[in-house]
Amino acid sequence: MDEKDFRIYRILQKDGRAKLTEIARQLGITHPSVKERLDKLLRRQDIAVKALLNVKKLGFKSAVVNLQVESMEHAMKLADMFASCPRIAFVAVTTGKYNLSMVIMAESTSLLEATVENSIRPLKNVLSMEVSIGEAPAYPEFMEIKISPSAEVAPCGKRCPECYLYIKKCLGCPATVYYKGMGR
Repeated sequence: MDEKDFRIYRILQKDGRAKLTEIARQLGITHPSVKERLDKLLRRQDIAVKALLNVKKLGFKSAVVNLQVESMEHAMKLADMFASCPRIAFVAVTTGKYNLSMVIMAESTSLLEATVENSIRPLKNVLSMEVSIGEAPAYPEFMEIKISPSAEVAPCGKRCPECYLYIKKCLGCPATVYYKGMGR
């Protein structure tokens, strides 16, 4: 990315709906040049432009989960697995006492608890876990929450109707047709 690409990013960061002509005016180039640059940035996946939810305003809750797993290899495999979970907002392989760290977002504390109990605690190769549950993050206020209720089976392989938590305290996986949250 060169200086003009970074300036396009900064403009879109402030307003993801900025018009190409306005970006072109600010950069001193033509709008076809901006379109070409933006298309290239999107195609190379250097940037993404998408809608984000105001998790603070919507009353979401968050959990920070740190896992100590048997090896870095297991940590990397779990990170890949958790990356497909719609409730995971952030996952990283780390060093120190814990070698996997993630942030989970959900509409309620009970949903966070259900996610931890049903999807994380039963995992093999987890030696220890630390969970901190709290309010929506102070920052960022807007986050990507992956809600696309279309599959029968959750990305983790679970089937919501077969889960004891689904009836009692869970709204279901946001990736499945069984999801009962966010206005459904």
